[in-house]
Amino acid sequence: MATSEISQRFCVADADITIASSDGVLFKLHRKNLEFHSDIFANAADTTQRDSDSSAGDILHLSERADVLDLLFQYMYRQPQPVLKDVQFDVCAGLAEAAEKYIVYSAAPATKLRMRQADSVAEHPLEVLNYAARHNHKELADEAARLSMGLPVAQAVKTLAPDTLIKWV
Repeated sequence: MATSEISQRFCVADADITIASSDGVLFKLHRKNLEFHSDIFANAADTTQRDSDSSAGDILHLSERADVLDLLFQYMYRQPQPVLKDVQFDVCAGLAEAAEKYIVYSAAPATKLRMRQADSVAEHPLEVLNYAARHNHKELADEAARLSMGLPVAQAVKTLAPDTLIKWV
């Protein structure tokens, strides 16, 4: 296995699970924290592809980038939760998707609130619409749809999921 970068924040010596981000960063975590804070990670053995490497133990490979996972895992440890207002939109959008995907109840309300903020909806209405439609946040979807009216159809085709695009048109 090639040498990977290890997260500075999540590199505990007594870790019993290692998670690899899509961009190759390793997070050394406590399985109990993941199980307690996520319905999906409670069954982590069945969620993703595993590698077994004697020097690294079990490694779960996730599709999210390291910046997204770093924020997500902060919601799974006893510590102050991250302040999302200054986090770049694409990272927040990734975090919002990950919170929904892995059913991290402690992160979902904060990420939904961040997606709902005026600057997010006004500057990224199609991306917010995609998120809201995918996760059945109807009021947010309506608001984003209103703000996306008048945008080029080509941009909507490029951004929206097919089922959302059909409703948008």
